[in-house]
Amino acid sequence: FKILAISTLCCTSILSNMNVYNFTRICSNPIDPSTGNSTRMEAPFSSTQRSVLQSATAVGALLSSLPYLFAFHHYSPRLVFLSAGVISIISTSLAPLSYFFGFCPFLLSRIFQGVAISTTFQMIGLLTHDWATNTEHGIFLAFLTGSTQLSSIFTMLISGLICSSSLGWPFVFYVHALVCAIVFLLFFFIYRDHPEDHMLVTESELSLIMHDKEEKLHKRDTVPYKKLFTDLPLLVSWLSAFADLLCIQLINQYEPVYFNDYLHYNIFKSGFLSAVPILAQFSAKLLSGISSDYIKFVSPTTNVKIYNSLSLIVSGCFMIGLAFIPPSQPLLCVAAITVTVCFIGFNTAGFNKSTTLRSRQHAHFAMTQIMNIWAVTILIEPFIVQPILTDHSSESQWMAVFILHGLLVISAGMIFVFTADATPAEWTKRKSEMNLNRISTNSFASKT
Repeated sequence: FKILAISTLCCTSILSNMNVYNFTRICSNPIDPSTGNSTRMEAPFSSTQRSVLQSATAVGALLSSLPYLFAFHHYSPRLVFLSAGVISIISTSLAPLSYFFGFCPFLLSRIFQGVAISTTFQMIGLLTHDWATNTEHGIFLAFLTGSTQLSSIFTMLISGLICSSSLGWPFVFYVHALVCAIVFLLFFFIYRDHPEDHMLVTESELSLIMHDKEEKLHKRDTVPYKKLFTDLPLLVSWLSAFADLLCIQLINQYEPVYFNDYLHYNIFKSGFLSAVPILAQFSAKLLSGISSDYIKFVSPTTNVKIYNSLSLIVSGCFMIGLAFIPPSQPLLCVAAITVTVCFIGFNTAGFNKSTTLRSRQHAHFAMTQIMNIWAVTILIEPFIVQPILTDHSSESQWMAVFILHGLLVISAGMIFVFTADATPAEWTKRKSEMNLNRISTNSFASKT
């Protein structure tokens, strides 16, 4: 579990670096001596430029997805992931300097932050398959995919504290870069690519990890791309991922604005309150991941359908309910958004677990597609919300945004209920295994 802990921290740090701009954009610049006024960090940029800056990390993630997929398949995942950490550290530490040089340099730093995040879900897929026992997929996915929530909690709390102090928003970037450097240094010394290569793994632990894993982990199977992209249960899982992650982007990108501009909380309270729903979501992730591994009285497919319904259908209903709560009841708004975001956290044992169980040894590639979907949602979310939400204090506009997202996740959740399948796909079986099954079948037929 040391491997799980350090990997979770590394994923959290990379994602935190990506999220920094989403909060610091509402922080104040130093007071202008000539006017005596203070403006927001995002003030020098137009509305279009702000949307582009929010989407820039998705561009970096999509551009680097295939190169990193090749690198993970042919080189040491430990060194490949370490390279992503270095890119994230450099781009984050240089972001304040690039901001003062103008839009284009700052945009470039945002793109490089996106390059780093393209490795996170590939690492999650590899780590879950290589290090988790077959009865621990839920626990591993709970912590690893929970890095999304942990990153938001860390960024919102740190940003709220620093932005409300005399240090100013540039120090938010510096602190994030420093933390990232520390956790990746620990990762370099602790992590190993394979359990049999780690000096702290005992023979009994190795036996548990390798149980029901016929292949040698040092040799990875060729990915059956066509079969993966034409497998209906996987496509349905990816559809659920799209709807779910679009809602998550709404929370990540616009929750500070919702609390600050719509409910009129100050910067410090906005940072604290923004972290509360995300903390509830992380708790739900842990609960769903651990409990799903212990539920044995239903089939794996029924298991993932139950949790995915909680994540999408139930959260969608609460999101639509949130749309009708007026800003004159801020505490009720906070409670409703907390419950909504909390239920989204059950996705760990829903489409995430279904994807890894269905794709088995190809989980790294299947999870990479969820990362690509995530990048697409980062890219398109500002362009979905901005045309609707032209006035951050408009009750009717926030209502339209919440209803739209609520209907989307409910629809995706219903499709998952009727078509999901968490059993290992036929194309995950090796030729030797299929030949053995064929011989056994033929032998039985000849005897009868």
